[in-house]
Amino acid sequence: SICKPADTFKAVDELMATTFVCAVDAPTLSILCPVLARALKEKLAIRKRAACLVIKNMSRLVESPDAVAPFGPLLVPELIKVSENVQFEEIRDAALEALSNLTKALGDAYDAQSEKDAKKEEMEAEHARVAAEQSRIEEDRFAIAALDMERLRIEDEEKKKFKVAMDAQRELNKHAEAEAAKKKSEDDKK
Repeated sequence: SICKPADTFKAVDELMATTFVCAVDAPTLSILCPVLARALKEKLAIRKRAACLVIKNMSRLVESPDAVAPFGPLLVPELIKVSENVQFEEIRDAALEALSNLTKALGDAYDAQSEKDAKKEEMEAEHARVAAEQSRIEEDRFAIAALDMERLRIEDEEKKKFKVAMDAQRELNKHAEAEAAKKKSEDDKK
């Protein structure tokens, strides 16, 4: 199922039928934990339950907390999601039991609170980055609006100057026509 994610449930089903009798070491966990984490993300709740049961049984036979510590961040958040989000109480209970056994196996090697704190710090940093980006965008909007206002002011001034120039040209044209008419009438009289 590592190579073929579609076979995840088959693998978990096989693990359900397995009786763990010897200690589970780090190499075994390195093969099983990614499969179990993927099974915890399945859509069907019954498949999540099967993964929870395997984790519960496997966690009882973990060799040392150091062996399972690298896989705590992979499994613990998924088990928490299952225990909080699945609608069936039996499956939530299985997830809580698996989480309890896994945290016992982890001992002091994994601190869920420190992971929550790290996620909280990450979220705060992301929030600060988003707030800074929003403020930069707002400043850019104000700068663009100010430029637009300046451009409109300059256009209005140019329109006024153009109108004054056109009015002056009309007056000159009228005056030139009046002069031409006056000259023509004088020429006609002569």
